Amino acid sequence: MQGWIIFGAVLMLMALFLLRRSLMLRQQQEAVFMERMRSSEMYVRLYPVLLKCRDCCVERILVRPEEIRIILYKPMNREYHFSFEAHGLDPVDRPAALRALAQAIALDVPMLADPKKYYFSTHTSPRDGGGSYHWYEYAVQIPYKDVMLRAWYDRAEPEEGIIR
Repeated sequence: MQGWIIFGAVLMLMALFLLRRSLMLRQQQEAVFMERMRSSEMYVRLYPVLLKCRDCCVERILVRPEEIRIILYKPMNREYHFSFEAHGLDPVDRPAALRALAQAIALDVPMLADPKKYYFSTHTSPRDGGGSYHWYEYAVQIPYKDVMLRAWYDRAEPEEGIIR
């Protein structure tokens, strides 16, 4: 009986070791993919916009295969569309590349990575020709937005540093 318990424990440890190893490999691959994304021509063009996001009141950032859409809550309902096609770039059709792009954005706009300020969600939408695609969204948490609006309450609408 003890032999079976020891054998089961060893088998369980081996399974946990293999699972941990595969998760670490996957994490390393995602990190490499994200660094490739950050060094791409598309990201070089997007980077100045992301720097401005650090100083703006960002309500949501939508990462879609055809565009990055940034929606501000101060000034109210101001939007910025970074269309890949308008910048002479191809859409990001591969799901792994789109996820790496979303992760890279959170790396360069640090407030997005704070779960007390923003939440990250994955969405699925149908394609016109059939099938579906994933897209990602960073959205502000309501308590954080309230605090930020109170901080801006007695100030004039910002004009400098706004994403255009």
